[in-house]
Amino acid sequence: VGIGMAEWRRHLVSMVDVFAESRAALLGDDFYNLRYDLGSGSGESGSGLEPMPMDKSEWIFFGLLSFCDFFVLLLMLSSLGGFIRRLIDHRTTRTGRNDSHSRLRAALATQSMTVIVPCYLPNEQFIMMETVEHIMTKLEYPSSFTLILCYNTPTPMPIEAELTRLDGKVYPGGRTLRVFPVEGSRSKAENINAAMKTLVESELLAIYDADHHPDPESLLVATAYMRKHKCDCVQGSTYLRVTNSPMAYFINAEFFVTHFVYFPALQFLTTMGVFGGSNAVWKVATLRAYEFRADVQTEDVELSTRVLLGRVKIRFCPEARSGELPPTGFSALFRQRLRWAIGWDQVSIQHFAGIFSSKLSCCRKLGMLYLLPMRWLIILTAIFNACVAPALSLAYMLAGYTWDAPVEVAFQVSFYSFIGISLIIVANAAVYEQPRNMIFVVLFQVAGIPYLLWQLLLVIISLLRICSGTDSGWVVTQRTATPTAHFGVPMNVDIARDAEAEDDVKGLRHTFSGAEGLSPLLASHGVLLAERAVNGGAGQASNDPEVGGCQPSNVVESDTGCTHRAVASVAAASQT
Repeated sequence: VGIGMAEWRRHLVSMVDVFAESRAALLGDDFYNLRYDLGSGSGESGSGLEPMPMDKSEWIFFGLLSFCDFFVLLLMLSSLGGFIRRLIDHRTTRTGRNDSHSRLRAALATQSMTVIVPCYLPNEQFIMMETVEHIMTKLEYPSSFTLILCYNTPTPMPIEAELTRLDGKVYPGGRTLRVFPVEGSRSKAENINAAMKTLVESELLAIYDADHHPDPESLLVATAYMRKHKCDCVQGSTYLRVTNSPMAYFINAEFFVTHFVYFPALQFLTTMGVFGGSNAVWKVATLRAYEFRADVQTEDVELSTRVLLGRVKIRFCPEARSGELPPTGFSALFRQRLRWAIGWDQVSIQHFAGIFSSKLSCCRKLGMLYLLPMRWLIILTAIFNACVAPALSLAYMLAGYTWDAPVEVAFQVSFYSFIGISLIIVANAAVYEQPRNMIFVVLFQVAGIPYLLWQLLLVIISLLRICSGTDSGWVVTQRTATPTAHFGVPMNVDIARDAEAEDDVKGLRHTFSGAEGLSPLLASHGVLLAERAVNGGAGQASNDPEVGGCQPSNVVESDTGCTHRAVASVAAASQT
């Protein structure tokens, strides 16, 4: 790469020389010599151009570029440190079939475990039991545990009768399912808080979203990591378990880079991690002391901030992996990411003063500032380094000028730091990612500039909404004329219309290609739907209020959604 850049630079200098000579011929030597001295000066070898001393504007540009380079170098060094530290920890977190693995299982068997899966009906009724079956039959843990399926629903659902019958079911290994409807709840936060107060009696608690299928050894890895590092929470990583489009592959690559490079780099630099809302293990005593808030967009980030200000220790363990479902399309992705951006910005603004008034050490206060409000500064410096500075430099050189040594050094630091970060990402992918996904990780890194602009756009919209007071309403809604709410955010009718497309944000109704993998509950529910579809026709099935929430008031694009569900249900009926 260095040789190629040197060759490109020689060609560019030659072009600049020709351009400058042509301009001198048209405007006269006096104009040409106003900026450069002709002859064999100390400038670029063979170019005939000798740079004059840097003026004020150039020193300002050099200062900005150096300031941005500081953050790039910081990211590169922290990414490298996080990668090396994780390689060292890798042996302690792997659970191979050996004696140490047996000792680990024996030690973990003394720690009681509860798993919580919070759900919202009707949006997640067709996937939650599949998740329950996956956790109960495939997730490894040396002792028995209780899985609490806590859910809320705006209206009674036919599937609730089936769920009631499943309450108390015992799976192999002594694993018990508890179904817990949370009356009056309007949020995931309230569901978890209610389950914590009523049913949780264990030492440890694992939280998974309704679409998450954790890898078989992920819980073992997370609990072993917690035991080794003596922390209060371990946050695992996420990937897409369904990659059915180029966008899904790109998101999957983004998840990998975020969880395996940037989050460990953040932890290496600040000694802190962040709770991501799912695929995490908590100490119950700690989580009980800090309840979830239901009045923010991202209750997980808000909780993380409060516990970190309270000196609670959270750590990342990307090797504890869990697969989730992708958004249905770009519109759903945009809405999802905008909600995340609003949540982060809300927390940054609400807790900014609390960082300075906390009893944290100066280093941890700097870490909190780096984690929250400095996000905005880091995005701006990245945009300047990746977009503004190269554009200004190209225009400057095409105008017949060359940079002095300080600016040249700053550009070299920026470029080679980017190369270093890219190599670290590729090294992580070679160690931890599947070979078929490595090409998408590389493409994601190549598409860095569009991704940075995308992040900047989200932050701008987020801050505008917060300043204008329209930062609520990012929820799954029904088509009703009355205000509704979900996940703790009240909505008005206009915002509800804007958010309707989010009803199936992760494509939960578009992931069934056949009967394989459907839970017994879904299969039995599918028989009912299929029989009604056969007896009364598709129109009757879609209008029946008991057919799994296919009413137009509960779903967006109800014809398409019900068609997909009918196909899945007929397949389930055939399987049964």
